[in-house]
Amino acid sequence: MAAVEFLNVHKSFGTVEVLKGIDFAVEPRQVVCLIGPSGSGKSTLLRCVNHLEVTTSGAILVNNRMIGYDVHGDRLVEASEAEIDRRRSTIGMVFQSFNLFGHMTALENVMFGPIKLLKTPKARAEAEALELLRKVGLAGKEGNYPSQLSGGQQQRVAIARGLSMKPDLMLFDEPTSALDPELVGEVLDVMKQLAASGMTMIVVTHEMGFAREVADVVVFMDDGVIVEQGLPSDVLINPQHERTKSFLSKVL
Repeated sequence: MAAVEFLNVHKSFGTVEVLKGIDFAVEPRQVVCLIGPSGSGKSTLLRCVNHLEVTTSGAILVNNRMIGYDVHGDRLVEASEAEIDRRRSTIGMVFQSFNLFGHMTALENVMFGPIKLLKTPKARAEAEALELLRKVGLAGKEGNYPSQLSGGQQQRVAIARGLSMKPDLMLFDEPTSALDPELVGEVLDVMKQLAASGMTMIVVTHEMGFAREVADVVVFMDDGVIVEQGLPSDVLINPQHERTKSFLSKVL
């Protein structure tokens, strides 16, 4: 069973069609990197996985189940908000802009989801959050507020927060794009460790070195469609489509 399956996914904003029939699958423990120019639909596709954006047609299955809908006979019926939140809790997501709670310490940010959504006892949530912060290299920073942390440190808190929900799947939406160049490496190192641990990951990225080193599959998107997909050695080193060649010639 695929961890994530995209079935003829379309998404429009008004009259603008952003996704034009996306079909592919992500296997358990795979790392899939979505690459392509800005505006190609990568981030929109990622947000559709956990129902932050609602698809116009088609379906996305996570562990063989849709996040936002139930099937009643031959009809799709939107699930309740509580049920959507419950299913969404199996998916961690890391955004470009960290999205940390500014009035909470690093520790409180990581503890919040387990206590609020998983009803984890506070003492256990705190112990687990401290261990996650240690794993992302932030031992000793648990009492710091986001404003007291560098961009790279904030993004590592965001990764720890995503992991705190014990997800089956992690989504990363250009997690290094808002960082100063010297801070990119520390975030990518954490993501590499996560991939090595066997976490299933879908990563929207412009970091071609990361995609080459870590991805099992690279998917090149342009204008709302998948132009080319395959092993990093095929897509990044020996692309078959002219559009892929043109894009990579500008970013490699």
